[in-house]
Amino acid sequence: MNMKMSNETQADLGTAHETELSEALDRLKREHDDLLHGLNELYAQARQVEREADHERPLPLLLQLRLRVQAFSEELKRHSEWEEHELYPFLNDYFHRKHVPSIVPSLWMLEKDHELASDNLNAFLKAVHVIENNPEAMLPSQATAYLIHACRMLQEHLRQEEQIVFPMTEQILTDMDYLFS
Repeated sequence: MNMKMSNETQADLGTAHETELSEALDRLKREHDDLLHGLNELYAQARQVEREADHERPLPLLLQLRLRVQAFSEELKRHSEWEEHELYPFLNDYFHRKHVPSIVPSLWMLEKDHELASDNLNAFLKAVHVIENNPEAMLPSQATAYLIHACRMLQEHLRQEEQIVFPMTEQILTDMDYLFS
């Protein structure tokens, strides 16, 4: 079997992989921007509820915020599943072949941070449910504290993920440029 490829075939193969990886990187950046925008809005709304002096007003605000948190959680879940099933395995396979230290611990830490933030989002949702059924059971500021903490954790999570993933994808693109040039 002849393993030699023409330069044109090599260039096409390199371009295809570069395009696929570039599209994944663009998707990651776009989704991170969208998630950060959503987090900033949730954070601001949680702070508004936290500062609300009128004790009658926080419940409707909390119920509205709960809906937004549920929608955001779905968006975050879709994003995380894509990373976990497509992006991270690709990166891990690529760097595993290069005989460099494994990226698995870094990705594992990112996943643990994500899980902790999700736990805080769920704690917020449960707290709102408690308040909805018994407004005297908990202060709205106690419920929003979970959400504020989750927002801060997720903002940091996204920042750390970018610090790990973006340089890795840039390295792969550089390697491909070198390989197919």
